[in-house]
Amino acid sequence: MTQTAGTLDLSRALVFASRAHANQRRKGAAQEPYVNHLIEVMDLVARTTDAADVELMIAALMHDVLEDTPVTAAELAAAFGARVARIVRDCSDDMSLPKSQRRENRIAAMPGKPADSRMVKMADVISNIRAVVVSAPAGWTADRKLQYLADCRRLIAAGKGANARLEEIFEQTAADAEEAIRKGSGMAIDGVPEAVHELENTIGQPVHKVYMANTSARKLTDGDLEHLGRLIASQFPSGTIEKGHAVYDNRMREVFMAYIRTDSPSAIVSFAQRVCLEFQQSFAGIEVGGRYIRVYADDTG
Repeated sequence: MTQTAGTLDLSRALVFASRAHANQRRKGAAQEPYVNHLIEVMDLVARTTDAADVELMIAALMHDVLEDTPVTAAELAAAFGARVARIVRDCSDDMSLPKSQRRENRIAAMPGKPADSRMVKMADVISNIRAVVVSAPAGWTADRKLQYLADCRRLIAAGKGANARLEEIFEQTAADAEEAIRKGSGMAIDGVPEAVHELENTIGQPVHKVYMANTSARKLTDGDLEHLGRLIASQFPSGTIEKGHAVYDNRMREVFMAYIRTDSPSAIVSFAQRVCLEFQQSFAGIEVGGRYIRVYADDTG
């Protein structure tokens, strides 16, 4: 493959990934565009291989496309070749399984995977650990973060020998992350200090709107209204609730909309996740600065 051809393939992959993951965001309080994570994983692979393997870089960029988008393995292979599709399959979980089982399967399978697949997974883990420190899913306690870090160490230990430079970055990242979690502080990434990230908040004390989206399209009751009121009262000084109607997935449904005044966008994300859990919702919606974002009860790590 010529240098020009490789550059064009990588450029095409960036467009492909940005379209496949359009409107997806990370599950942390900052709600960063998901493509930021994909580019970080690609960058880690590129820097630790001297950008010598374009297919590997493309696979790093695509590593979540089978789990998180409608793209199929056949479509991925047709677009970027059998090796890219194989690496991405190796880095993908069976999402029909419970998270604990996915984690154990991932660790058990790691030693038998080719070195290129282990490299992409290692870069993915490094990026995820950084995110857990600077923008964790709302509600994650220090203990949960430390348990996640321990699971990551088990996974990388199971796949050692793929790339010494990536392993060195992982060890430093894990050590820095553990110190930051225990201290409740930010951490340095590539030598640059990173504070804990939240959604941008620029004008006074904003009022956020949270949608209890009624994803099951059932009849909402007075008990539901009282329950939502209690949830607001448990976390905020005040809030206003309206009952309305929404149409999505080609279906009309009743919804609740809560208006909450707070300076902490991460508290709104945490509250939306509680709404998902308490009302057994697939997602809740929030409006921040005139933008609509879906918030899910769980993360995908």
